[in-house]
Amino acid sequence: MIRQWLESQASGMERRLGKVAERSGVSTTVKNNLIEVLYIAGIVVMSAGIVSALASPVNQSYMIYPATNGETVSEMAIYSMAMLLGFGGLYISYLSGRQTVKARLVPFFLTLGLIMIGIAIYIEMYVFFAK
Repeated sequence: MIRQWLESQASGMERRLGKVAERSGVSTTVKNNLIEVLYIAGIVVMSAGIVSALASPVNQSYMIYPATNGETVSEMAIYSMAMLLGFGGLYISYLSGRQTVKARLVPFFLTLGLIMIGIAIYIEMYVFFAK
């Protein structure tokens, strides 16, 4: 008896949440954003050098392999994190120009974005010169 009552309450809640999700378009938004996130992750991983890291295996005891003929998986992860940091900085800098409601946040967003871009460039240059 208690089980039936709980199941009926749960199914009613599921039905109501389904109607809310259909009205607000949450399910299509999640599906669309998932595809976008997977697409961006694929671009970042491919441009970071996953093919190079898998095609020419080197000694994985190095964090950054000290030669130009190979790349470790950890180096690829460092490249991808630096790229994501730089992309995030570009996006935050872009948001600073679109900030019309709170004008005092413009310098904060711009400074934060430029700092993120600077850190990403520093990481990329460090890895480049370490090779």
